[in-house]
Amino acid sequence: MKEQTPVLSIGIIFRNDIRCIEHCLKALQPLRDAIPSELVMADTGSEDGSREVAEKYADILIDFPWVNDFAAARNAVMERCSGKWHMAVDTDEYLNGGIDELVQTLEADQGVTNMYRVVIRSYGNYELEGDYSDFLALRMVRMSTGMRYEGAIHERLIGSNHSPIVSLPSIVFLHDGYVGMGGESGKAKRERNLTLLREELKSKPEDLILRLQMIESSAGEPDYLSQIRKGIAMVRKRTPGWQIFGPPILRHAVNAAASMRLTEFWKWAKLAMDWFPSSYFVRIDVAYQAMMRGWAEKSYERGIHWGKILKAGYEDFRAGRGDIDCQAISPLHAATPHCEQTMRIILACAYLETGRAEESLPLLQGLDYSSMDLRQVDSLTKTLRELHSKTRVDTTELVSAVWEGLCAPVPSRKQADMRRNIFLMTGGSVFAESYRKKERSGSSRPAYTFFLPLSGKCPLGIAASVMNSRDPKEMAALLERVERWEEFPAPALAHAIESGMAFPLSSRAMRIEEMDCLAAGLSGEWDQLFRLLMEAVNTEFTRSWQTLAWTWDMSLAAIRVCQWDDEEKGMALARAFVNTERAILSRCYAPELLIEENLFLLQPTHRFGWYCIRAFEALDSGDAAGYARLLRRGLNTAKDMRPMVEFLTEHTPELQSPSQELLELADKVRGMLAAFDPGDPAVAAIRQSPVYQKVAYLIEGVEAPVIGGLAQ
Repeated sequence: MKEQTPVLSIGIIFRNDIRCIEHCLKALQPLRDAIPSELVMADTGSEDGSREVAEKYADILIDFPWVNDFAAARNAVMERCSGKWHMAVDTDEYLNGGIDELVQTLEADQGVTNMYRVVIRSYGNYELEGDYSDFLALRMVRMSTGMRYEGAIHERLIGSNHSPIVSLPSIVFLHDGYVGMGGESGKAKRERNLTLLREELKSKPEDLILRLQMIESSAGEPDYLSQIRKGIAMVRKRTPGWQIFGPPILRHAVNAAASMRLTEFWKWAKLAMDWFPSSYFVRIDVAYQAMMRGWAEKSYERGIHWGKILKAGYEDFRAGRGDIDCQAISPLHAATPHCEQTMRIILACAYLETGRAEESLPLLQGLDYSSMDLRQVDSLTKTLRELHSKTRVDTTELVSAVWEGLCAPVPSRKQADMRRNIFLMTGGSVFAESYRKKERSGSSRPAYTFFLPLSGKCPLGIAASVMNSRDPKEMAALLERVERWEEFPAPALAHAIESGMAFPLSSRAMRIEEMDCLAAGLSGEWDQLFRLLMEAVNTEFTRSWQTLAWTWDMSLAAIRVCQWDDEEKGMALARAFVNTERAILSRCYAPELLIEENLFLLQPTHRFGWYCIRAFEALDSGDAAGYARLLRRGLNTAKDMRPMVEFLTEHTPELQSPSQELLELADKVRGMLAAFDPGDPAVAAIRQSPVYQKVAYLIEGVEAPVIGGLAQ
């Protein structure tokens, strides 16, 4: 006990809270240092070390056996408090600095009230990041009032005091106690709460406060929807308290209808607006869900209608107009800056869809781009892209502001990089040849020009400048500024090459990983990739390691995405692969490695390439059987090349019309095999024979048998 009479008594009850108790108590220390206070704690049966932590901080620590009654435990703590004021805190709540208003209020104490609310800010993760919901909780009461708690669960202060309740919005406790409540880790806590609520409802079935609490606690339970319907029925018959508790009950109903895809969605949304048009539970929470539902259903005018209600609701809420203290009844779910930003993006999209672009731009200006989550970044980028390509709106300043905001290291460099990557990924799609072909009919300007203001700042900006150029030298100079090739849109590079620019750049060495990324980036544009590859193999592609590696990368990328449905292109691709492999093998490996018994030292692709080279040499010399045999052996070294091998065996004329002599030999071999049991050693000996290998493809098809782990 401190010698000075405490102004504030902080009361805490706990049980097995080792996860969070010390965090909570440490966060209270600045307040305890700023004003005379005491910390009174009650342990209701800890077994995990929580009590030992409490002993380090508490001025008074008592044991209170748990009796399934939160009010009883709270009151036991209050009875031991000697401060002028009592503040109740839970161990999963952490005072978030900003104590000046509270300290000044307690020090001045002008007697305007006996009760204060503070903000409980609940997050969906233990990192206390991202979106949240705020609840105004009555947590501080003047001890002289004699007020005490009532209610076994979600306890409430009661008494004869009639002074106004004053909110202290700057006093914020960060709360993570709802994390995991829907999963296995929160099962015991959830069942405890539900049991206590059901017991109370038995004795007070018409208590709307209890019904609301039951609805809030039973999400995911079998009777969740039943609880909501009961709540609506109680509001319909104007049960006492319906005007206060009706709005949050209908908010929950609309939320449930949205998540469960119920047909009552629009009915309940209209009911909420008809009955409670001025409530923030309707103007914000219901309107948010209705706007999102309208957008999802492509009912854009309906989405705009609710979006405008929501926008006006946010404006009034931020200005402090209306019943701000409704948050003392239940948290507003969509009143956060994060949801407001989502509203502005979605509403801007809806305006674009209905031909009102002039109303879209103001909604997208001035957003906090540094606080956006990845979904918002994706939606914003798509919206800006559409705004630019389908209208003549000047987006120059906006795109620069967006890029700077997304790249700001807030709250961390890692998250800034994630936002940046989504912007590049989403924005980069507009450079694809297929996208540009599609947009030519309905766009006022190419979408990629949206990124021109970022030419000196961003890979997409450089790509846009390349696309806008027709001068190979200018394009080469632009590409020399690319710092990370893995972020550069490959179609813009393809445009430069097809415009006559030599690549790889002679002034800049490239890593094979960079070439891999660029080649993979072209995979979605098969026709373009094929054209580039054919052009490369018909030039001096072996003039340098750079050009050789780039051509080889393109051939592999083309093979991996080829549909093998065009005979002419398929054979040309196979020949291109063979030519690049021949050059690669001769320059990368010593001759003694390029013999069949040493191929195990090569990587699988090069093993397959070696067999393909020999196969085409056999074919060109008239040995169709040898061609088939070598393809079969190559396939055994690289199973992912099966589509290519199947194509080659099906589209090589020499294999489709075997000689009568070969067919007769195949029949003879089949007869020999049939004479033995499949497990007989003679079968393996036959399959290893040169005669069998000559007709194997006619007997077994493409894939080679494996005996003793080696292709035969």
